[in-house]
Amino acid sequence: MQRKNFLKNAVGLFSTALVMDACKKADVITDATSSSATAGTSGSCVVAPTETDGPYPYPGGEINNPLNRSDITGGQTGVALKITFTLVNTNNSCALLSGYRIDIWHCNAKGYYSGYGNQPGVLGTQSYVGSTWLRGYQTTDANGQLAFITIYPGWYASRATHFHFEVYNGSTLLKIGQLTMPETISDAIHVTAGYNGTINTTRNANDSVFGNSATDLANQTMSLAGSISAGYTATHTIGVAL
Repeated sequence: MQRKNFLKNAVGLFSTALVMDACKKADVITDATSSSATAGTSGSCVVAPTETDGPYPYPGGEINNPLNRSDITGGQTGVALKITFTLVNTNNSCALLSGYRIDIWHCNAKGYYSGYGNQPGVLGTQSYVGSTWLRGYQTTDANGQLAFITIYPGWYASRATHFHFEVYNGSTLLKIGQLTMPETISDAIHVTAGYNGTINTTRNANDSVFGNSATDLANQTMSLAGSISAGYTATHTIGVAL
């Protein structure tokens, strides 16, 4: 389909991210909802669907800025989210892949991307040229894993709520993909303070990227656990064929 050392103490870092948000009382998410997350899929040992980079990969690429970091929040506020990726080789009995780079980027709570100008949205046309928030890359550890601390993304017109990622072996691009989350969680978050205030009208199954295949969508939906008040953790396995 086409379209345009792992965190040693995850609990501590995750708490730090929440405390950092709490210091920004004017912007922090205050909704105290504590319901458990609806389970999504966690990815599996299948080749990840290939998708377009979309219109907002960072100019020059994440690696050239440099954006090698586990915490990509960059001062953006929203519901805390920690994402753990596991990278596997589908052509070698799902062998874990160590030393591979994964880039990630996504929009902020209001649906805007860093690094670009003239972006339409709920706040009107905005420019964030030169900003690098909600972008970064890391290298997988001996367990084929890495983790990012970020916020739950917002949404913008015509697209389902989503993340972008790329997988590299050195300078060789192996995979371009996108991921989404269970809609029940997205809907609950998007009506809270700091987000758009309404649910995303583009549903996952109707999205121009995710809607092509129900099987692909299942493999593009991250598994989440947590709550709005405490933050969420997400896990996903990315399969590449080497």
